[in-house]
Amino acid sequence: MMQATQIGRIGFDMDGVLLYNPSRVFRALISRSKQAHLFPRKELEFYHPKTNLEKLLWVLVHQSSFKLADGFRDLENFARNNQVELHIVSARFACLQADSKKWLKRLNRQQIFTSCNFNDQDEQPHLFKARMIEKLKLDYFVEDNFDVVHYLATTQTQTEIWWLSNMLDQRIAYPHKFVNFKEVVAALSQNK
Repeated sequence: MMQATQIGRIGFDMDGVLLYNPSRVFRALISRSKQAHLFPRKELEFYHPKTNLEKLLWVLVHQSSFKLADGFRDLENFARNNQVELHIVSARFACLQADSKKWLKRLNRQQIFTSCNFNDQDEQPHLFKARMIEKLKLDYFVEDNFDVVHYLATTQTQTEIWWLSNMLDQRIAYPHKFVNFKEVVAALSQNK
C-alpha cells in the first residue's frame, strides 16, 4: 500500500481500461478457445498482423475502443490531488500508431500521464508489459486481459496487478478484481 508521502507509480493498459471497449468480453471466449485447442497457438501467444489487409482489420477491430472509460474524469481529479505518477503501458502494435496518437491527445489532455508507452516494436503483449512494468518500477498495474494478468502476477513480484474483469469472467477468483474503471479509481484513492 502506498504511503501518503510516497509518490505512487501506477500503470494502465489502454484498450478496455482507460478506453471503454464493450468487445473486451470476447477475450474470455478467445482464451477459452485457446485452452480447448481450437486455435493452433499457445494460450499466451497473441496474433500479430503482418499483411496490409490484416493490419487494416486490426485498426477496424480497435475502433471498438470508442470512448474514455467511465471514471476517467475521476482519474484526472485523483492525479491532480495526489502525489502519483501515472503511466500508460499499451501493447498496441505499430500498425495502430495513428489511432494511438489520436487517443493520446484525449487521454493526456490535462498532462496527467508521466509517460505513454506503446509497443512500437511489436513484441508479444505480455512480454512488453512485463518489461515496461519493471522499467517504470510500477507499484500497481491495471489490466483487463486475465491471461496477461495471470502472467504478470506470477512474474512481477514488486508490482500489484489489478484486473478489470468482465461479465463472462465473474467466476474467476482473483484478489485484486474490479468490475469497472470507477471502482479502480476509487480503490486507488483509498490506497494513496
